[in-house]
Amino acid sequence: MQGAGHHDTQFDIDLYARSQVNLRRLKSRLPTGSVEDLAREVLVRLNRPDAQKLAEKPTPDQIDAFCRALLSDDDQAGAMFIQEVRRAGASVEVIYLKYLADAACQLGRWWDENRVSFAEVTRGTSRLYAIMHVIRRQVPITAPATSKSAHFVSVPGETHTLGVRMAADLFRRDGWDVTLLIGKSHEELVAEIGQSQSIIIGISAGGGHALDALSRLVVALRLEKPDAALFVSGPILETDAETVSLLDIDGMAQDFETAQALIECHWDKVSTRRNSLL
Repeated sequence: MQGAGHHDTQFDIDLYARSQVNLRRLKSRLPTGSVEDLAREVLVRLNRPDAQKLAEKPTPDQIDAFCRALLSDDDQAGAMFIQEVRRAGASVEVIYLKYLADAACQLGRWWDENRVSFAEVTRGTSRLYAIMHVIRRQVPITAPATSKSAHFVSVPGETHTLGVRMAADLFRRDGWDVTLLIGKSHEELVAEIGQSQSIIIGISAGGGHALDALSRLVVALRLEKPDAALFVSGPILETDAETVSLLDIDGMAQDFETAQALIECHWDKVSTRRNSLL
């Protein structure tokens, strides 16, 4: 995320509000155990070890104030806190790797020590995730745009993989370098994609049974690889398209032609944007 400090310092409150609404609607459709999994995913993924290399760090009092803003009755208090930090000159890198990471660590510690309730910590992590959703739009493109590459994956536990296999073959026929990941666990998918150079991820889900796994995977990938575009396809869109649309994704496609058009369009936009920065 080098060079992030040169980007726009304006925090998009409207985007934050929309993200919050979608998250609340999504969680209302998931069982309690899945909501807890999403909360823990945010806390774990944001607590990054590479943050220690940064010289610029918030004080413990600042993190404490940020956490209390995240837990307050004011839905925008945490976002306004970060907006002021940005206006004061903090880079996207410092906010992402220090403010959000340190707040996630502290909220997790408070949760483990029973200092905050389940309802409070899920509210706080939802706001953290919504803030991250806004901040990641300002993260510079770091992957090369000279070679068309993508990861196509099936959600953990999925056994119907013919569709994603066929999609991978068809994209390869059109000159794409596609890495196909099927039969992988949640942690294996996040680790491999997080270490890759791909900025396009196609996720296949077979039906409503995969909604919990899909939700958790999307949250983890957004936190682990914020500059990647996520596209969802598969039979899940026949029954749960409205719920899937509440996830932080870049597109949905029920057929190959739609998926191809969405991904090619995104690649063209990324290439144009990157070339304009060179």
